Amino acid sequence: MNTMIHCPKCSSEVLVETPALGNIPLDVCPACSGIWFEKGELEALLRQSQGGGQADLQLIAPKPEGQDCPACKVKMSHGGLVNPLLLVDKCEACGGVWLDARELELVKKLLGLTGGDSVVKVARPSSSPAAAPARDPKLILIKIAAAVGAVAGLVGLSYQMYLYFSPPETVSRTPSLAVAVVSVLLFAGGVLALNWGKEDRWR
Repeated sequence: MNTMIHCPKCSSEVLVETPALGNIPLDVCPACSGIWFEKGELEALLRQSQGGGQADLQLIAPKPEGQDCPACKVKMSHGGLVNPLLLVDKCEACGGVWLDARELELVKKLLGLTGGDSVVKVARPSSSPAAAPARDPKLILIKIAAAVGAVAGLVGLSYQMYLYFSPPETVSRTPSLAVAVVSVLLFAGGVLALNWGKEDRWR
């Protein structure tokens, strides 16, 4: 099946395609092990069983009270399959048949068939990790500018401290309060801008 379809019983479960039964690609629910047969697939599987011949798979006394068809999304008919007591759901629009777990085994027993497996378990497909979102070039440039500003502020502040604490006769300049203030602002602003992105604002 090309598109994902959900189990008619377990609405949150996606059916998993598997060729485990007779190498016919069937769709199985990983939770309840129910099987969705597209039109002709159940007949083909039964023919592969020992002694399998043509079987009448028309519903007996069908009623429009079945579950929603996983393919067509319309209400399926609910009726007997092979035996009036074996109640299953069949879509009159697409011809698909839904069998709950173990119902395939009952169908085979009623038809006198013994070959092949009747129950299959599948695992939920592992979800692929989401691709990392693309980085915004503008934000990268802002981060680079913030880093440069922080470094420049640290260098400027360090130099002003060096001038302030050094003996006057060993330096040719005097410390500047204005330069020190600008350096502090550059350093603090750069650090804040760099850390701002840690809450998923920078990606």
